[in-house]
Amino acid sequence: MTIDKNAANLLNALLRELSSELDLHYTEGDFAAISPTLDVMREAADAVRNAGFSVPDAYEHIVRRSNQALSSQKSSR
Repeated sequence: MTIDKNAANLLNALLRELSSELDLHYTEGDFAAISPTLDVMREAADAVRNAGFSVPDAYEHIVRRSNQALSSQKSSR
């Protein structure tokens, strides 16, 4: 997918807002349930990166939280 600067900015705004909401309203135990949302966010972030742009820090933060939560859940089984 090829995106221009305007599309990258729009995707980044959506990633920033959604990441902030997920960070505020979901606990580590919820990340398995919201994994489909995070998968779509990863696709959007990949498109932004592939176009040569960076993604918001808020997105990177929620990905780290998700990865830590999911690996902790797997370890505790």
